[in-house]
This record gives sequence, structure tokens and C-alpha cells, in this order.
Amino acid sequence: MSRPATILTGLAVSGAILYQFRTELSSDMRQVRNQLHDVQNRLAGSVPGSKISNALTSHPTASLLEKPKELIEESTTYLQSRIVPSVKDTWNSHVIGLAESVNELDADKVQKLAKEAKDKWL
Repeated sequence: MSRPATILTGLAVSGAILYQFRTELSSDMRQVRNQLHDVQNRLAGSVPGSKISNALTSHPTASLLEKPKELIEESTTYLQSRIVPSVKDTWNSHVIGLAESVNELDADKVQKLAKEAKDKWL
């Protein structure tokens, strides 16, 4: 192929690639704008007294979003009454067990075992 034909083909291919890139970019931007508009509508609907009051009623979790303060209070109560005491009891039992093991430790016996191991391996 001659040099002008190669240059012309390169320009045509790069033009086609640029055109495809521009098309994809504009469609992606359109999708982002639509998603932003949807989010804006949802946020506006979640504010009491807003113009879009029923935007969240079609949402599957709309019933959860109606009373977030109650959900937070229920979660806090559950954590304080169930999770924290059980974790605290488990922690305390492990600490008590460790302390008992340390108290029952015979230093002379451990020293003899360490000396025997040292003599055996060295």
C-alpha cells in the first residue's frame, strides 16, 4: 500500500474510534444524569414537607425508611441488652481462665522442663 492510502486508512480508523468513544461517553453521561435525577427525587421525597412526598412509597424498603429513629433505638436496645453482655461475659470468662492458669503455674516445674529441653536439644 502506498503512503497516502495508509495515512487515509489510519485517519478513517481513528475517526471511527473517536466517534464511537464520543457516542459511548455521551450515553454514559446520560445514564449518570438520570441516576442523579433519581437520587435527587428520592432525597427530596425523604424530607418531610417536600413537594415529592410519595417518591419512596414504591421503594421496597419504604416501610423501613419511615421510622429510622425507632429502628436506631431498637438496634441500640438490642446491642445493649443482648450483644454487649454476652461479649462481656465471654471476655470475663477468658480473662478469669487465663488468670487462674497463671496462678496455678509452678515456676520451678517450668524451669526444670525448660532446662531439660535445652539439654536435650543442645
